[in-house]
Amino acid sequence: MINGKNYYQILGVPEDALLKEVQSAWRRLAKENHEDVVPEWERQAAKERMIVINEAYAVLSDENKRADYDNGHMLNGGSKIELVRSRVRRAKEIIQKPCSLITVEDIKMIESIIDYLERKNQEACFAKMSDLLLEQPSMAKYTVSLAFDEQLLNVETQLLDTLLEKASYVITFEKVYLYGEDIIGVTGKENKERNYNQLARILFHRQDLAKYFVYPAFQEQVSGCESSLLRTLLRVAPEVLTQEDFDNYVNSVNDIRWHIHHNLRSYNEQAIDWILRARPNLKRKPEKKKSKKELPFPLRSGS
Repeated sequence: MINGKNYYQILGVPEDALLKEVQSAWRRLAKENHEDVVPEWERQAAKERMIVINEAYAVLSDENKRADYDNGHMLNGGSKIELVRSRVRRAKEIIQKPCSLITVEDIKMIESIIDYLERKNQEACFAKMSDLLLEQPSMAKYTVSLAFDEQLLNVETQLLDTLLEKASYVITFEKVYLYGEDIIGVTGKENKERNYNQLARILFHRQDLAKYFVYPAFQEQVSGCESSLLRTLLRVAPEVLTQEDFDNYVNSVNDIRWHIHHNLRSYNEQAIDWILRARPNLKRKPEKKKSKKELPFPLRSGS
C-alpha cells in the first residue's frame, strides 16, 4: 500500500485487469505526467508520482510478482483464490489471441478454469475453440473435454457441433465414459435429458464406440430421464448389449419399489420391453422375492 492505495488503485484498473489493460493504464499515466505536458511548477510532483506509478506497473505487469503482491496484501483472500484469478486473466488473454498462436497449453489452461468464468467469457472460450477447430483441425483432440463442458454448463455455443462435424474421430471411449459420469451429477431433469440426448448424437457419429454407451444408457433410464440415448443405442447397435449388461440393469430396476416409485418403475419396465424386442435372445431373469426381515428380539411375538 502507498498512501492508503494499492497498486490497482494507483493505476486505476480492477483487480482482474488483463495485462494489456495494465499496460494501457501505465502508458496513459506516463503520458499525463510527462515533463513536457505538466507545468514547470508541477514537474517535481509528477516525477514523484511516476516513481509510484512505475513501481505499481513493475509488479502488476509481472504474473509472479503480481501473485505475490496480491497474496501479501490479501486482496483476494489468499493464494488459492489468486491462482484462480491469474488463470481467469490468462484465459481472457488466450481468447484474444489469433487461432494460429493458440497452443495445447492454452487449451488446457482454459479447460482448468472454465467453471470459474462468467457466462459471457465461457461463451467466448467455447466460440474460440470452435474457430480453432476450423483453422487447426490437428488440435481437435484437445478440445473434446471442453466440448463436453459446453454441454454440462448448458452454454449455447457450437463447439460440440463443430467437433462432431469436423473431427468426431478424436472422441475416445475414456471421454465418453467421463462425460456419462459427469451427467449423473447434473442438476435438473431437463438439463440431464439434454445431455443424454447429446450422448445419443455422439453415438450416431461414433457407432464403433457403442458398447461404451451401454452404461450411461441404463443410467439414463434409472434416473427417469425421457431422453433418446437407450432408444438410439437399440436402433444403431443393439448387438453390443450383453446378457450381463441386461442382468445388471434388471437388478437395478428390481430395486425400484413399485409402491414408492411407481412411475419410475413403470418407465423402466417399458425400457426392458424395448430391449427384449430389439434383442429377443436376451433373457430376463426372475425377480427374487425379498426375504422378510426378522424383527429385533424385543418386538417378536410370544417373547
